[in-house]
Amino acid sequence: MKKITIKDVAKAAGVSISAVSRVFNGYEDISEETQKKVFAAAEKLEYTPNSAARHLSTKKKKIIALVLNEINVTRGVAMPLEILGGVIDSVDQTDYEFMFIPTDRKKQEKKSLLQLAREYDISGIIIQGLRTSDPYYRELSALPLPIVGIDLALDDLNIGSVAVDNYGASIEVTERLIHAGYKKILFVNGSKEAVVSQTREAGYRKGLGQYKPYVLYADYQEQKAFDLICEYPDLTQFDAIYAASDLMAIGIIKALIQRQMMNEIAVVGFDDITLASYITPTLSTVRQNISEITKNAVSDVIEQIEEGRVRKRLVPYEIIVRESAQF
Repeated sequence: MKKITIKDVAKAAGVSISAVSRVFNGYEDISEETQKKVFAAAEKLEYTPNSAARHLSTKKKKIIALVLNEINVTRGVAMPLEILGGVIDSVDQTDYEFMFIPTDRKKQEKKSLLQLAREYDISGIIIQGLRTSDPYYRELSALPLPIVGIDLALDDLNIGSVAVDNYGASIEVTERLIHAGYKKILFVNGSKEAVVSQTREAGYRKGLGQYKPYVLYADYQEQKAFDLICEYPDLTQFDAIYAASDLMAIGIIKALIQRQMMNEIAVVGFDDITLASYITPTLSTVRQNISEITKNAVSDVIEQIEEGRVRKRLVPYEIIVRESAQF
């Protein structure tokens, strides 16, 4: 006979696993309606919570915190929300509780990551969007806590990481452009201090081989990328522009259209945001699997918490060819 688990109770009650866990462990923030559903489902399935497990879990709440730095949610750019939603969904399938901590440089200077961890009794941290100059970035290696960085590869063996292969993707994009006949490729990057920017630029430079690199920085902003390309004195020297994000690539396309040069220069982005397939021309880009990234980040931080094992993962990417660049 199949052993009834907490997952079966959650499914029968129509609630999350964490909700069932919280009911059985006596948390007061669960509604009376949810409690009734859970107890009714448990009785119907003849499920009895393990008393030892219940005693263990009541000793200390297990909390996974997601720290997102400098969130910029622009219409059609849902990546921060995709990361947030993906982590919430994955944590909800476990016995851990979720905490969201949005931050920026000012907040980091007021309260350290260690202070936050102690204040909220955090068990593990998933963190994304840090620059190398940020206080939290400098603090990571000294933090006595399980950590997984998204797009934040560190040499520290005690810190986990999950990211698309930014380096490999940039090499492939650049090499494919060259093989398609594009020889003078301008790279529009985000911030010099962002780890993901450094990795994507390194891949671009590697992929160029014998060809000369040209790099501009637009801080991952559509308007800055638009202004850079509108004001650039001699765009005729380039036959392709590769941007480190789709948002910047969209700004570039708008600038090229304004300068009546869209048919002369190919454009490639990175991320495959919603707008990439709706802008005219549609944007060729590198697709990231955010769902896979967040799922791995949650499972890896839990593995660190419970087993002490640290993983550094590279999630596969996909190059999507659309109208803006045939390569």
